[in-house]
Amino acid sequence: MKGEVLASDAALQALRPEWDTLWRRVPGATPFQSPAWLLAWWSAFGTGLPRVALLRREGRLAGVLPLYILEEAGQRKLLPIGVGITDYFDALIDPALGPAAAGRLLGLALAAVREDQVGACDLTDLPPGAAMREATLPAGWRGTLHQTDPCPVLQLPPDEAGLIAAIPRGKRRDLRLALNRARRIGGCSTEVADAESGPALLEALIALHQTRWVGQGSGAGLADPRVLAFHRAAVPELLACGVVRLQVLRFGPRIVAGFYALLAGRDRILFYLSGFDPAQARESPGTILLGRMIEDAVGEGRRELHFLRGGEGYKYQWGGVDRMNASRHLVPA
Repeated sequence: MKGEVLASDAALQALRPEWDTLWRRVPGATPFQSPAWLLAWWSAFGTGLPRVALLRREGRLAGVLPLYILEEAGQRKLLPIGVGITDYFDALIDPALGPAAAGRLLGLALAAVREDQVGACDLTDLPPGAAMREATLPAGWRGTLHQTDPCPVLQLPPDEAGLIAAIPRGKRRDLRLALNRARRIGGCSTEVADAESGPALLEALIALHQTRWVGQGSGAGLADPRVLAFHRAAVPELLACGVVRLQVLRFGPRIVAGFYALLAGRDRILFYLSGFDPAQARESPGTILLGRMIEDAVGEGRRELHFLRGGEGYKYQWGGVDRMNASRHLVPA
C-alpha cells in the first residue's frame, strides 16, 4: 500500500476520474464525499493550499482524505475541503484496506504539513461511524473529540402501511389540513428535476429560499455569490450521477415550494435545502412537499431520512431523533 499527498490544484483536478471510481464503489459513501461535490466547493471557496492524502493498493486508488491549509490571522490550520456547507465529512476508504487505513491517511496528511508550520488540524462535521473519529494519531500529535451539531434522523418504515406509525399524530393532522386546503384552491402537483429541467428548478428553489429567509435576516448562505456558484456548478453533476433530487410543488402552474436532497446509497435520503412561498403559508406547501418526499422514499425502500445539521423544531415534529456530529481538534504535541 503506497501513500502520497497532493499539493496543487492541477493534481487535485487530475485525480477526479480515479476519485469518482472509488466513490462509486465504496458502500455507504455519501454525495458529500464525491468529487462532484468537493471539487465544486474547491472551485468556489478554495483559497488555501490543497493537502489531499491518498492511498493506493496495487496501483489503484483506495483512500482519499481531502484537506487543505487555511491561513487566517497569521495562523495556519488544516481543514476539510467542503467545510461550512458540507454536513457530513469523512475520508473515503475502500473497505478492503481495513481499519488501519484511516490512521495511515491522517498520518500522511499531518506529516506533509510539518514544513508548512500548521498549528492545528480541525476535522469537522464527523457523523457517527466516521473513520476519522477513531483514526490513530501519528507520533507528535494529540487531539480531542467533542460533539457539535445535532443531525436529526427519521427512521422510515419498510412499507407505506407503516407510515402512520412513523409520523407523529400532530404532523399527520397538519399534512391532512394542508392537502385539504390545497384541494380547495384547485389542487397541487409535483415535479422532479432531470438533467434538462434541473438548472431551472434549482433557480426556482433558490428564489423561494431567499424570499422565505434572506428577507428576514436569516438564511444568508444563499445570499453569498460563492455559495450560489457552488450549487450551480455541483447540482448538474450530481444529477448526472443520480444522487441529487430536486422536487417542486405547484399550485396550478406556479411553483410554491421546493427541496434539494441528496441520495446516499439505496437506504438514505439527506434533506439539504428547502424553500416555500410565504404568500401560500396557509396551505403549508412545505409540509405537503416533505410529506410527498417521505412517501416516495418509503416506496423506494429507503430506511432513513436525514434532516442534517441543526435542531430546528420542524425536524422533531416529523419524528426526527438526534444523532450528533463531532469535531476532532488536533495539535502538535
